Amino acid sequence: MIKLFSLPILGQGTADVESLSSYVLRLAYEHGVSAGTLLSGIFEASGQSGRTARPGLGGRTGIETLSRVNAFSKRLRVQLSEAMGQDLFCWPLHFLDKQVYQISTEIGGFRWCPECFAEMSQVGAPRYIKQLWHMAAVIHCPLHRTPLVGTCPNCGSEQVFMHVDTCIGWCGKCGHSLAERAKTLTADDIQPSWACMSHDLLDVFSKAARAGQSETSFGSCKMFVADLLNEFTESMKSDDSMPPDLKLLMAEYARNQHRFWRLITVRRLAYLLNVSLYDLLSSNYRAIQLPYKPSTLKELPTQIKPRKKVVRNHKQEYQKIVAIIETQPIPPSLKRLARLANVSVGYMEYRFPSLVRQVVEKSQAYQKREQLTRRYRAQAAALQFFIAERYSDHTRSRKEAYRVLKEETGLPKWVLKNAIQTAYGVIQVGAG
Repeated sequence: MIKLFSLPILGQGTADVESLSSYVLRLAYEHGVSAGTLLSGIFEASGQSGRTARPGLGGRTGIETLSRVNAFSKRLRVQLSEAMGQDLFCWPLHFLDKQVYQISTEIGGFRWCPECFAEMSQVGAPRYIKQLWHMAAVIHCPLHRTPLVGTCPNCGSEQVFMHVDTCIGWCGKCGHSLAERAKTLTADDIQPSWACMSHDLLDVFSKAARAGQSETSFGSCKMFVADLLNEFTESMKSDDSMPPDLKLLMAEYARNQHRFWRLITVRRLAYLLNVSLYDLLSSNYRAIQLPYKPSTLKELPTQIKPRKKVVRNHKQEYQKIVAIIETQPIPPSLKRLARLANVSVGYMEYRFPSLVRQVVEKSQAYQKREQLTRRYRAQAAALQFFIAERYSDHTRSRKEAYRVLKEETGLPKWVLKNAIQTAYGVIQVGAG
């Protein structure tokens, strides 16, 4: 096993537990190597090597891969825990991963609270990224109620660097402190505690922060949800005042109990049943005995409200797209075609892959022809400037050539400059 400095994971046992990506970058910085070199050494020492053991971890992809729940991050936590002789697991993530499907879809890259960074430095503690800040639903710091940020206040760059020239809390590009904000906060920027849209996730991170505190099986959680839905179904039969849209949504949940649910679906269900998300996920049967009044769809936070599904007639959509293509004077790009057809690029790629391939090929071929045409025009114009009699009143310099031909041709800057440089070189060689 590779020997590493003993570096504790920060915030362990609390809702402020450090993310794996933050820990790896701090560990690499302490050892004076890049994160990639550190991970290669760890996996080689354990007898693993190659892309399977350590997938591409550059930039944003690397930060998000380490921050999410996947086979790679789980294996790395185990190996680092063994090397350090300490618990390096993020138990709130472990708890959520056991209960919901595709927890990683709710986790993003680096964001931070500048006020938290400033306070860490004030007490002499190292700055680090909390796992809670990676959760897409959390957009304000739970402690300061201030907006989380994801770019340097000085140079505006996102912190997606895997090198270790600077430690966490300082910009990886310009070295500026990330404990500052680009703009001064106003009263409107502070989120009131009663307006917090992610208090249910904060509750889960607080209560599931300790190892083994919330060990339950996914099956028991499903049984608990089934009991709640059955009770709700019985109550809504006799409740004529319940909104029809709420009845339809709850009936849909009842029909799909056997499916794996994403985190946003379970959050929505907890709000509607007026049960805490933690109780729902941890199968707290005491909660089902309590009298509760179901919420309505209007009371749901904006971020978890159900989106209306767009039902499309795919045959008609295909015919519409083909008709649009035929009316265009030039082959449209895929993005422009999607905009004209009022559909997404993903929809076309999924439903009409053959058509998409033809659109992309025709658009690329047209762009190449246009590019060649512009080059030929620029080269012809540049040669004419240096040899034609009608330009004899002008100074035969590259600067003058660009000024005159830019106005005459309207060609792109570098297409014209490259052509002028080539023509100028040919003329100079001929003159020599």
